[in-house]
Amino acid sequence: MNQQLNRLVRGYLRWCPITDGKRLLLNLARDWITPENPITTFETKYRFRLKANLANPEHQYLYFYGTHDERYIVTKLLKMIEPGDICWDIGANIGFYTCLLASQVGDTGAVVAFEPASRTCDYLRENVSLNRFTNTTVINKGIGDRVEQRRLYYSKAGLAEGTASLKYAHKQTASERVTLDTIDNLVSELPAPNFVKIDVEGYQLEVLRGAEHFLKTHAPLIIAELKDVGETNLADLAALETYIASLGYNLYEIRKYRLKRCTHISGNKKRNFFLANENSPTFHRIIPFLK
Repeated sequence: MNQQLNRLVRGYLRWCPITDGKRLLLNLARDWITPENPITTFETKYRFRLKANLANPEHQYLYFYGTHDERYIVTKLLKMIEPGDICWDIGANIGFYTCLLASQVGDTGAVVAFEPASRTCDYLRENVSLNRFTNTTVINKGIGDRVEQRRLYYSKAGLAEGTASLKYAHKQTASERVTLDTIDNLVSELPAPNFVKIDVEGYQLEVLRGAEHFLKTHAPLIIAELKDVGETNLADLAALETYIASLGYNLYEIRKYRLKRCTHISGNKKRNFFLANENSPTFHRIIPFLK
């Protein structure tokens, strides 16, 4: 690996505001600047560090750009999440969002991170420890609509894939048995969140159903991946839309500088949405993005 070229290219990818041509530059330089050992630790743009596996393309993106490819989400969370907040990260993977939230809420806040895949959860724990976040609890469980054990499917455990799914078994070559719990059950044991992030690869309706009482009574602000890559089951999306509305929540499409109220998931090109109840104590946080 050419270390000087590595520093130059990564610095440009992370800090140059011009986006045109960045992907081409990375593709041209990738073979010269990728570390030989795929298991590497690096600092992000937000001053926390991550241990990752560069054999995973999602982790490579974090390594080279220093941020998540969901950059419009990141910029909004940096403005919305405040010191003292309680955040739950459901489907935390190796902990990019966990660490971002932990940095934002500070010593007076708390983050609870849920990750069902055992090897991925090991990365998550290491990354929380690496940054000495004492405000963060890691739980090796999935979240659903009942307390049970279920198969989690993925292609290879060591890749810590963000596409591991409790629902989609096709195109996957490996699995493990994991424990599931519900939000309604866990809020009696853990600090109740005022912000929830959900990324569960097709299991989002089950997560919401298992949180019905808490969501109706406390109405935390939610950001959720509601559409999965390659999965377009219109009946499932319609059921998800109906259930979200029954909870008293509205959908907001995430754009570069703002949020746009929307009613349908199926006809929308976006995968991630903010869910907010207008009567929630946290609703005021999205108002600046609606103007």
